[in-house]
Amino acid sequence: MKKKLLVTLSFILLVQAAPVTVKAEDFDQKIESQTKKIEEIVKNENDAKAYLAELEEQISTIETEYQSVLTEKQTQERKMNQLNLDIANLKTKIEKRNDQLNAQARVTQTNQEQESMLSVLLSAESLSDAISKALAVNTIMTANNDILTAQKEDQEKLESLKTNLAKTIRSLEKKTAELEEKETALAEAKLEQNVKINEIAATLATEKAEKEKYVQQKEAAIKKKEAQLKAIAEEKAKEAQAQAKAEKQAAEQAKKTAQAPESNTSTSSSNSTDNTSSTTTNTPEEPAAAPTPVPTPAASSGGWSTPVASLIVTSGFGGRADPTGISGTFHDGIDFGGASGTPIMAARSGEVVSANYGGMAGNHVVIKHDNGYYSYYLHMSSLSVSAGQSVSAGQTLGGMGTTGNSTGVHLHFSISTGLWSGFVDPAPFLGL
Repeated sequence: MKKKLLVTLSFILLVQAAPVTVKAEDFDQKIESQTKKIEEIVKNENDAKAYLAELEEQISTIETEYQSVLTEKQTQERKMNQLNLDIANLKTKIEKRNDQLNAQARVTQTNQEQESMLSVLLSAESLSDAISKALAVNTIMTANNDILTAQKEDQEKLESLKTNLAKTIRSLEKKTAELEEKETALAEAKLEQNVKINEIAATLATEKAEKEKYVQQKEAAIKKKEAQLKAIAEEKAKEAQAQAKAEKQAAEQAKKTAQAPESNTSTSSSNSTDNTSSTTTNTPEEPAAAPTPVPTPAASSGGWSTPVASLIVTSGFGGRADPTGISGTFHDGIDFGGASGTPIMAARSGEVVSANYGGMAGNHVVIKHDNGYYSYYLHMSSLSVSAGQSVSAGQTLGGMGTTGNSTGVHLHFSISTGLWSGFVDPAPFLGL
């Protein structure tokens, strides 16, 4: 009876172990399937990396072209400024000649005797006097003709300079448009690159995590199967021991029966199993410290006005991604949009400490105010003031433009506590 019970128990354990074997084989199939998926993704990843390398090369080319265009743009702006200066000087020279011609005309009108060569000869007292007066009249006429000739040449030169200036401006506008297009292409290329990288990384991470899950489940199933097989082996060993013991006892009993009165021998055995358990204490993570707020500068006590008549804010003060990629990630002013040539006005009275051209700022003006602040006006198309000049609030400083490190017509307006340092948010000062 005991032997039959042990056999039945062994059969039950084998039946229970069978699904474990099937389940482990199922995990093998899933793991193999995931491995093939990962291999396919890796193959696609190699193709994607080749594409990304090509994209990186294109981005590098675009950035190189961008720097070249920006450098050429700044060179053209310097030439444009020089042309404006040449035109101004030429106009001054022409005005001076006009004044000289007018003065000589008045002298000629006053001295009627010099109006013609005939009147000079008739009024001469002697031949030598006539020759002297004729030479004087001829000298005046020759000088006037020389002035008129120079005047005509300078006028033609002025028209030529104006034509060249117009060509330069058209070239500058074309280069600016190309710069904007290349900047847009660069931004789109970088965005597409990041999306591609994220897609590949996400897909690989998902498939690898799925495979790792199946591997862990397979390991757990194998451990459970091994435990069950061990239990079956232990039961078989116990069965063999019990059978041997029973046979031995039967033999001893038969011997005793034959030799002595029947006696019953009882045996008892006890098994104890100690189970141990472990606990794991999880320590909660400490919450992250809250970020320290950045203080906002206090608004001025007054006296500030807007630098443009119509306020169209295109970019605020603070952190941002520089559209040109060469000015950092912090915007130290406010950008106001508008049409080219829109009047730029002083936001507060003060002294002009800088009014010139800079590679990054383009045509710009910096004003020092009586309250210790400085105000900045960048990327202007033209300048109407000069360094050392005192200006009043609302006085025109120049026109809105896109000179320097700029991709479109706008005014970059800043306020600081030191010259080119200590920039603060202009919005509270302007009541924005």
